[in-house]
Order: sequence, then structure tokens, then C-alpha cells
Amino acid sequence: MKSSSFFTIALIAILVCLSVSVSAMDKKQEMEFHRLSTMSLDDLTDHAKAALQKKYPGEKWQNYHFPDFVFANESVETAYRIAVKRPELLAKIHCYCPCGEAGHKNLLYCYFKDGKAGVLDKHASFCLTCYTEALLAFSWAELGATDQEIVDGIRKKYMPERPIPEGIMSP
Repeated sequence: MKSSSFFTIALIAILVCLSVSVSAMDKKQEMEFHRLSTMSLDDLTDHAKAALQKKYPGEKWQNYHFPDFVFANESVETAYRIAVKRPELLAKIHCYCPCGEAGHKNLLYCYFKDGKAGVLDKHASFCLTCYTEALLAFSWAELGATDQEIVDGIRKKYMPERPIPEGIMSP
């Protein structure tokens, strides 16, 4: 009798877990997530820049000694700041520009040589897709989105019919 009670309780617990939303975000956050995905580049840049300042107040960006290509425009500069602070986030995201032909395995490769934090790569400084993805990913992460929600949001924005290559985000 004890084992059947255990299985009944376990089944109820599983059903309760399945009925709870998989999303880590509430409705207000989900609406903001969507709003961010449809913002103009200037507005998205302003949003990401403000989120960086909030998360890293007093950060001495000059200590990073960014190369000149990082200062191509405000969006690029903000995206490279995100890259140096959140490389682990960019490593989880597939890049939807044609950089895969250059051997890039994820978005981190667009910012760092060989996809490893350290020596900056100039690719993202001239690629609208790369720096927009970084701005979105960081903004969504600061909103409270899970890694999977970020990956799914980027995919939906850029290539809804194209699957994410294996190894970018493990299930």
C-alpha cells in the first residue's frame, strides 16, 4: 500500500510540475521581452547601455584598453562591453550572420579570437547581426530570461525555420 501511495504522490507532483509554465518570466517580463525584440537599434542600444550601467556601476571601461574598432558606433561599443563582461552568455548563442563560414561556432567567436575571452576580434564591429544579438541577449538576461529563452528568442528573431546547431545550447 505504501508503494502505491508513493507512486500516486509522485504522479501528482509530476503533473503539477508539467502544468507550471516553463518560462522563468511572468507576463509583464514576457511583454518586455517581446518589446525589446522589436525595438529600433538606437533604442535597444540605449536600453542595453543603461542595463550595463546598472549592473556594473562605476565600471572603468578605459581599463579594458579597447582597440579603435570597438568605437565604430555606440551600438558596437556597448556590445563589446557586454562581450567582456558576459562572455559565457555569448558562448551559448548561435550567430545568425554568415560567420559560420569563417569557422565561428557561436556568438563569442564574433567578439574574441578563437571564441575565447581575451584577444578581441573585429568581426562584430562591422556586423549588425552580431552586435544586435549581443544587445538583445544581455537585455533579455537582465530581464530575467533563461538561457534557453534567450536562445529561442534570438532564433525566432533571425531564423525561425532554421534549427540551432548541436552543441550551442544543451537541453
